[in-house]
Parts: sequence; structure tokens; C-alpha cells
Amino acid sequence: MTAPPVPFALEAQGLTRTFGAGTGAVYALDGVDLGFPRGTFTAVMGPSGSGKSTFLSCAAGIDRPSGGRVLVAGTDVTDWDEDRRSRLRRERIGFVFQDFQLMPYLTAEQNVGLPPRLAGRRPDRARVRGLLDLVGLADRAHHLPGRLSGGQRQRVAIARALVTDPAVVLADEPTGALDSATARDVLALLRACVDELGQTVVMVTHDPVAAAYADAVVFLADGRVAGRIEAPTADAVAARAAHLDDRAAHLDERAVRR
Repeated sequence: MTAPPVPFALEAQGLTRTFGAGTGAVYALDGVDLGFPRGTFTAVMGPSGSGKSTFLSCAAGIDRPSGGRVLVAGTDVTDWDEDRRSRLRRERIGFVFQDFQLMPYLTAEQNVGLPPRLAGRRPDRARVRGLLDLVGLADRAHHLPGRLSGGQRQRVAIARALVTDPAVVLADEPTGALDSATARDVLALLRACVDELGQTVVMVTHDPVAAAYADAVVFLADGRVAGRIEAPTADAVAARAAHLDDRAAHLDERAVRR
């Protein structure tokens, strides 16, 4: 009996993104094939210029790929116009950024309820309050971001990312602005979103310790998939990342000599 296909929350098929044209064209992504099963936590790593940020932008519908397909919860969204892609980002994709990107004039509760408001719907107050409770900030619901610590702001951002029950949460260096102890708390929360809520998280990071919270680590180099580690440890991730960094430095040195 043929096994049923794995249900992917997010899938990239032959994804390419070029900048420039002709002989000066630069491939930020060069035929990337990746699938992220529902209810999993995946870290994406690679040297500077490897295509991590471009991949996230294309996956989120922020940047349109030059070739290939992007599927969100099995739906091909590649050729959607900007209005449909905006709705996709509001309703089916949750975002967690390094700099939090909270509205400074809105309370924690109002920030969490912002995505449904932008979609023209009244936020479910019970869900908003439940998510603030989940991230440990029920008693900070009426605080403005300026009265919250960095870790608390990031937890508000995670609650906001979850409020629409998205198909996938995309996290771009979510611990980059945090101290190590606070970063561990945020990573444990992202881990709990997967284990307890069944969410799917795809996180771009440069930190092997952060990557070790994931189920798997995907490595990109020169816009291509350059490896994968299942059940990662920080040491294993650091060793693979160092190898890719050395390779990238060697290629840059050769290019300069030419």
C-alpha cells in the first residue's frame, strides 16, 4: 500500500530568486526544494549571503520568486496578486521578528489582536487573552511595549503570530536582540507552540544553541540546500555551520584573487 503524502504546512518546489539579468544575474535562491511538515520545528541556517532571508521573504509572499512554486497548507500561492498575498500574510502566516515590530501606541492585548483587525474582523477577546496567558503575560495585557522588557515584547509578538491560528509561523532571528537567558525562554516557548499547540515553526537563526531547539536544521549555501541534521545538538550544528562558513570564505578568497 502506498503511504499517503506528508501534509506540509509550507513547501518550496524548485524555488529560485535572481537579481539582475544576463551575465550579471545573481542567484539568491537556486532551485530550493524544501517541505516543512505540519507540527514541526525547523531551523534554517547558512553563511551570510546563503539565501536564508530571501527564502523567508519568498515563503511569506513578501518577495515574488523568479521561478519555482510556494505552497502554503497545500495551496499554491506563487502567482497570487498582492492583495491576495497580503491576506495570506495576515491570516495564514504568523511572523516573529528580531526587533519585535510591535505598535508602540498599542497595548500588549491590542498588539496581539491586530492581525484580525487588519483583516477587517473583530478580535476574539477570549483567544487574545488566552494567548497572553499562554505566553505568561496575562497581567501585562494593558501595558504598552515601552513598559515591557525585550523578552516580554517577543512573547507578545509570538502571541500575535498565533492569534489567527496560522498554517506556519516564520521566525526571523527571534532571539538576536535578547540576552542568553531570555533567549532560552523564548525558544522554549516556540518549542511549546509546536509540542503543545501543534503549530509549525520555521526559524532562521545563526545560533547553534537556538537551532538545537528544533526538530531539524536545514543548511543553505549559495542559494542551495547544503545539508540537513535531524534531532540536532548545538555541537553538531556548530560544526556543520563552521564548515560552511570556511567554504564560503575560501570561495570569496578565490573570487578576490581572480
